[in-house]
Amino acid sequence: MPDRVVLESPFPPEEFAARLAAVQADLAARSLDAGLLADPEAIFWLSGYRSMGYFTFQALLVLPAGPPVLISRVVNRALGLATPTLAGFRAIGDSDDPVDVLVDELRRRLPEGGALGVETEQRALSAAAVRALERRAPFRIEDWNGVTEPFRRRKTPLQLDYMRRAARAACKGLEAAVAAVRPGASENDVAADMLAATTRAGSDFFRVPLVVTGPATALCFTTWERRTIMAGDVVLLETAAAVNRYHAMIGRTAIAGRATPEHRWVADALLRMLDAGIEALRPGRSSGEVHAAGQRALEASGFAGKVPQRLAYAVGIGFPPNWAEGHFLALRAGDPTVIEPGMTFHMIPSMFLEGFGMWFSETVAVTETGCEVLTDFPRRLIEIETPGA
Repeated sequence: MPDRVVLESPFPPEEFAARLAAVQADLAARSLDAGLLADPEAIFWLSGYRSMGYFTFQALLVLPAGPPVLISRVVNRALGLATPTLAGFRAIGDSDDPVDVLVDELRRRLPEGGALGVETEQRALSAAAVRALERRAPFRIEDWNGVTEPFRRRKTPLQLDYMRRAARAACKGLEAAVAAVRPGASENDVAADMLAATTRAGSDFFRVPLVVTGPATALCFTTWERRTIMAGDVVLLETAAAVNRYHAMIGRTAIAGRATPEHRWVADALLRMLDAGIEALRPGRSSGEVHAAGQRALEASGFAGKVPQRLAYAVGIGFPPNWAEGHFLALRAGDPTVIEPGMTFHMIPSMFLEGFGMWFSETVAVTETGCEVLTDFPRRLIEIETPGA
């Protein structure tokens, strides 16, 4: 018989042991007999377990002592057993009720009438599942939120190394995308070159990037749909890459031809905003102060009024469709959060007008004295030379 496959760990065993000890200390501090994590990013941070199968029910059972146990769909069993940080795997058959399987596992491991912490403030565990758990489990169910996030705010040197590698791969994808922009090409042509280059440069799987052209650029969060690039079109490009689930992103705006005065005005304003945000990002300042610096730069360019969206969101661990950690850390108006070394952000000033949208972005890391820009690509409006232009 061949030896059992063991998944290569992205971090040394002692690091996972320290993380587990911190979470178990949190259980003890809250007088909980066990805790359930369902968010794939939190599960990865604590155990290194990663699978494309997180779209079905899964939960990581953290016990007061010893390694955690994964409860997940049966087809994930091999990956669970290949993850060295897990004590075991409880399989959910495709004909099983996931909550029934979970309750049975809990009965085996928890004292009746005990207290179970459940991560409820995230998308991976449905309200219906939580209600069913409360009805069926002979335990007291308590909210157990914000457990891993404080430890993920500041990246370690190894995590930063993964993000720098991801940044280099993302820039390769952007470079290929820019080279593919020309009248007559489709958004799909550009997206294909972007994805291929990013993957060849070493990226793991990640959320789809954005390639949008023409009037559709005025619609935030749309992406490629086979539209043909026309002469004079604005083309929005945003890509990312992931190395061991740690992400970096970069965005640029291109013109398929020469920019109009309005294009240049908007691009100049957003670039000044981005520069100001990078300059202001320093340890000891607040999130709101950094956002305000970007706001002042935008207003100095002639745009009045408050920017409704945040200037940046935190990045790090992500599983599609997510590549952000912005649910617990961001640069936004009035936010008193103090900036610390090791924090990492995707800074993306953007504007969506009647006829077009624009953005320019960088992935940045806070250092002991300032800000390191991890992505490396010319920071300007890109004008593509076209025949007759």
